[in-house]
Amino acid sequence: MKNAAIILAAGKGKRFGYKIPKQFLKLNGKPMFIWSIEAFTSIKSFKQIITVVPKYMIDSLKKQKDKLLNKIEFVLGGQERFDSVKNGLALIKDDIDFTAVHDAARPLISKLDILTVLKKATQTKAAIAVEKTKDTVKLISSKEQILKTLDRNALRSAQTPQVFETKLLKKAYSKKITEDTTDDSQVVERLKIKISTVETKFPNFKVTTKQDFALAEKLLKGEKCTLDMDTIFTDLKKEENLFWVV
Repeated sequence: MKNAAIILAAGKGKRFGYKIPKQFLKLNGKPMFIWSIEAFTSIKSFKQIITVVPKYMIDSLKKQKDKLLNKIEFVLGGQERFDSVKNGLALIKDDIDFTAVHDAARPLISKLDILTVLKKATQTKAAIAVEKTKDTVKLISSKEQILKTLDRNALRSAQTPQVFETKLLKKAYSKKITEDTTDDSQVVERLKIKISTVETKFPNFKVTTKQDFALAEKLLKGEKCTLDMDTIFTDLKKEENLFWVV
């Protein structure tokens, strides 16, 4: 079986608060997006790794004389997330059986969780990583009034990777995609396909804020996260030391 991974690293990361997209900041000594690439390249069945990046970085990344980066195909990101996935799909070879889509802003993804989602996808054609919803979730009206309290036992937060039979994913992305689409499972769901879910066993949160970044740094270092946040953010204040210059 031959598989491919599309790593999405073209986002602007506005909520993070830096001019530099967070996926290119140094996280525990290496650019954040590299952690995801390393996770997928560590699995032999992934024969093709495509990374979607911003326009201003693509030329310099392709010129890098790096053993890992030389194995990666880089493609230009699109206006929206689904446009970036489309650009990545265009490079997928015909002999690829399953394709995984993963956010570069989830650098903690483990090899075991990737393999578990992949195994489920091979059994059901489509599977995504999820996490149990910890909070009580309310359905509200347009007037911001509570309509209903949802049963959190039946709720899951969608994560990545999301793995699909390649021909199924390509078929889904050949259809019209609405602007409210936020992940790949939504696109495939519109084909009336039942998608399996797999709860991740290890931390796999999306780095959205500086607090997330600091927590990911601590976890990658294998340290207990008990320090005062002001102490954790000491290095974050030195922005010039965080950017990975290509």
